[in-house]
Amino acid sequence: MMQEKQAKYGIFMTVAACLWLGLFPLLQGLTYAQITLDKWRIMIVLCAVTFVCFCADTFLRCRALRREGLRRSTVFSGVPRLPLILGSLLLLWTVLSCLLSPYGADVWWIGASVRREGLATQLCYLFLFFCFVLSRIRLKPVLFSAAGGVVLFCVVVILQRLGGNPLGLYPAGRSYASNPEFQGTIGNIDMDTGYLCLLSGLFLHGGIRWFLSFRQDRSRSSLTAFICCSVGLAVSVFLIVTMEVQFGRITLAVLAVISAVFLLPKKWRWPALALLLVFALVIVWFWPGTGGGIWELHEILHGRSHLSFGSNRIAVWKYSLRLAPERLLTGGGSDTFVLRFNQYLHDTGYIIPERQGQTLLPHYFDNPHNEYIAQLMNHGLPAMLLLILLMVTSVMRRREAGIPVLTPYSAAVLCYAVQAFFSFPVCLVAPMFWSLLGMSFRSDENC
Repeated sequence: MMQEKQAKYGIFMTVAACLWLGLFPLLQGLTYAQITLDKWRIMIVLCAVTFVCFCADTFLRCRALRREGLRRSTVFSGVPRLPLILGSLLLLWTVLSCLLSPYGADVWWIGASVRREGLATQLCYLFLFFCFVLSRIRLKPVLFSAAGGVVLFCVVVILQRLGGNPLGLYPAGRSYASNPEFQGTIGNIDMDTGYLCLLSGLFLHGGIRWFLSFRQDRSRSSLTAFICCSVGLAVSVFLIVTMEVQFGRITLAVLAVISAVFLLPKKWRWPALALLLVFALVIVWFWPGTGGGIWELHEILHGRSHLSFGSNRIAVWKYSLRLAPERLLTGGGSDTFVLRFNQYLHDTGYIIPERQGQTLLPHYFDNPHNEYIAQLMNHGLPAMLLLILLMVTSVMRRREAGIPVLTPYSAAVLCYAVQAFFSFPVCLVAPMFWSLLGMSFRSDENC
């Protein structure tokens, strides 16, 4: 029985998955001053641990198959080919874009920005993706570890909001009152929200899965898993709402709509989605809102767009897309956006607004605050399309009447794909996404 379990699931890779989703979000260097560098170092160490886990599982699988008299070529039987092909092409194109970059390896290997998103980091992301695509992971331990991680994350945030400085993360003279844009063990609330969006999809559909299982078998195990997912989801949603990052709420809305549509008969699903979209557009068209994103969208629909909208995202996106055709196919190389973009602003005289009304805005950008545009600028159009194809393939792997049937892993990928339109890849969150993306292609076997 033990041999059969070893042959079916990767014991060590399940441990690796638990480390990435439960422990990695909590690890840091006890200060916000260099949290990105600290997380990057932790990522490198956990990638090495993941490699050891992958080798250990492969060895156990080979030994089990040898005892059963099967060929070693069946070690990775059942692995879907399409994600491996897409991932391999993305890897090759990323490396090619660096080799053809106008900058040297001293720039693109680590990266030109403080976020260290150079080729070394891209290789780590894709390494995690391949390891988890080739592995079979038990879902329940992953849910338990992720829930435990987000609860501890929430404890740190609550203590900070109450005036404390747990773990000494705020440097001397700083606090939540003076810097509310930094919270928790990940740091910037945009990155916090990206992490919480990932977990919201994982917990919602993990909870649905175990609730349905409990209705069938009435087992204590299924009930425990359902309660765990419910607690994790409640904590994640609470933090997203209270951090007040707009793309977090947009992501939750998309997740809720896609998930709820399956409560309807098949023939009503597409009409219901169309009706909801029309209703939302009508509301935004006629109601100017009270400021923020709704007001900005209202103004855009009425042809009154401003570069300052979205905390200057409109300006950065617009100028980035004007620059992109200069190296459309290969981009500038990993994490070279900051050099190309700011040189482009200098050469053209384009200006990013410093304020919107009386509100001061960030006007120096080392990334475009859009993961798809970041891929376009750094690695070229083919890389951007390959990333989109990987996400779409994951989300649409199972579908009914053209609507995705989400699993816990693919729901997490969907949430990341939505928030990525407003955010950017960084080692604070991206390793968790690439791990979940890999797991999503084995979701039929991971339970």
